[in-house]
Amino acid sequence: MVSTPRKRAAKSDTPKRRQAAHPTMEALQHFRLIFKSVKKHFHWVEQQTGVNGAQLWALAAAVEKPGLKVSELAKALAIHQSTASNLVDKLVKQGFLRRERSEEDQRIVHLFPQPGGLRLIKGAPKPLQGVLPDALSHLSSADLTHLNALLSCVARNMKVRDARGKMTLLADI
Repeated sequence: MVSTPRKRAAKSDTPKRRQAAHPTMEALQHFRLIFKSVKKHFHWVEQQTGVNGAQLWALAAAVEKPGLKVSELAKALAIHQSTASNLVDKLVKQGFLRRERSEEDQRIVHLFPQPGGLRLIKGAPKPLQGVLPDALSHLSSADLTHLNALLSCVARNMKVRDARGKMTLLADI
């Protein structure tokens, strides 16, 4: 049987016959896959819950630890405290969280989930913290150390860097 040109083209495009991508392009494709997957999960979360992924993660942290301070929330999400406060503002306005000032120090604000917030968390898509933090949490300590070293090298080699990005929510990038 004689193969047609179309069949030959399809045959040569099979995974076994494809030429391996240059390592730089392969790494770039991994970043693209990760960012696109994160974006897709954020979109799905918002469709299912009416809150964005960052708000869901913040709410989940407050549900996990009622009485959490805003500063502790910022640390748990690795974001700036003002960013955490903005997340809390939105969740309070939606009736999912309640703020309570400390009696000892009025500057300290504790966060408590409201019934609507508890219901939202119960029915929300998992993982509550998002797909990237979840994936990273499954890596070994040694793998995370190695990954962090490699990512630091990538960041140092970039001609344009914005250090504020370290404290920016992924949804805001």
